[in-house]
Parts: sequence; C-alpha cells; structure tokens
Amino acid sequence: TLEEKVGQLQIVVDAARLGIMEVNPVVQEGGKQGIYAMIRRGKLGALFNGAGTVDGREVQRVAIEESRTKIPILFGADIIHGFRTQFPIPLGEAASFEPELAERTARATAIEGT
Repeated sequence: TLEEKVGQLQIVVDAARLGIMEVNPVVQEGGKQGIYAMIRRGKLGALFNGAGTVDGREVQRVAIEESRTKIPILFGADIIHGFRTQFPIPLGEAASFEPELAERTARATAIEGT
C-alpha cells in the first residue's frame, strides 16, 4: 500500500536503547513493543545506530514473519571512528600522515561493527 511504502522511509534513531526508549511521538506504545508494532503495521523501514545482536535478530524476525510485506529492516550505524573501540576522527588520522594507521583503525572498526 502507499502507507507501507511511506513507512519504509521511516527510520528510528538510537534503537540500541530500545529498553529505555519509552516515549516516541510516532508510536502509541513505547519501547520495544512500540517498535515491533510499527514494523508489524509496515510503518518502519530502518533502525539507525541500532539494535544489538539479540534485539536485531528479533526485529528482523518480526519484520519477516509478522508483517504483511515481509520486508527486512535496514540497519545503519555511524561508526566512522570506531564502534566499541573509539579512534580519532578520520580528519585527525589524516593529519597524522600515517595511512597505515588509518587502515588499521578502519579494519578494527569493520570487524567490531559486523
């Protein structure tokens, strides 16, 4: 439906904090149940800086098994200077004039982020 197509454009930020996200102006229910309700109704297409492994799997399960469209949720993350381990921002690394350092930190970020 048109409503579901528009819903695919909806993104929720900081879904990793699903447990503390009790209020969302778009969702009548708060927290995880509100997110799951949006997914079931086709009103959510992506989570940004999102769910961990356990919540991510449950989010995908709800999207694929409980929504009419069966479209998986897109996960995005802003990890340009580290995921668990924080590194200097890319501009700072560039100022070091050590491309090998930038390559090593990018590799570590990729490993931690997947």
